[in-house]
Order: sequence, then C-alpha cells, then structure tokens
Amino acid sequence: MKNLIKTLTVSSFTAYALTVSTIASAQWGKTNAPSNVPTDIEMAVMNLTNWILGFIAIIATLVIIWGGVQYLTAGGNDDAVGAAKKTISYGIIGMVIAGLAYAMVIVVTQILQ
Repeated sequence: MKNLIKTLTVSSFTAYALTVSTIASAQWGKTNAPSNVPTDIEMAVMNLTNWILGFIAIIATLVIIWGGVQYLTAGGNDDAVGAAKKTISYGIIGMVIAGLAYAMVIVVTQILQ
C-alpha cells in the first residue's frame, strides 16, 4: 500500500509539473503570430511532454506484462498470485495516470490558445 501511495504521489506531482510547464511555455514567447502557430519553446515543451508520457505508457505496459508473467508462473501459490495481481493493478493505474496527464496537457493547451 505504501508503494501505491508513493507511486500515485510521484505521478500526480509529475502530471502537475507537466501542466505547469505547459502553461508557462504557452505564455512565454507569445508574439503577434496567429494562435495556431506554436513558438519554439512551446513546441519543445510539447515534444518533451509527449516523449515523457509515451515513455511512462511503455513502462506501464511492461509492468502489466511482467505481472502477467508472474501470474502465469505462480503455480497456484496464493502469495505469488496476490503479488502478480498487485503488479498488474499498479500497471493499470500507471496507464490511467499517464492518460489523464496527457488529457490534462491537451485541455490546458487548448484553453490557453
């Protein structure tokens, strides 16, 4: 349970930091250019955000796969099955948090434009 709380705390902080950096980048370097033309720093932050969230999604997928392998090799051991189920649920939670962070970045970017 402590690992879940730590994971959720770190994920929430990361999502918050990405949102704040997106807001800051959207406000910094604004010119009289049309609103659909991103500035250089805005593109850099969005590319970095997409890369980080893609990496988190890949890690969450690998955690789910690892939990499946643990489940298959548990051999009926109740403790091993419980650990495998926890690993799978942590992977699913990570995937949901990554998806919500991505959605938050998109919504904030759309609001600021």
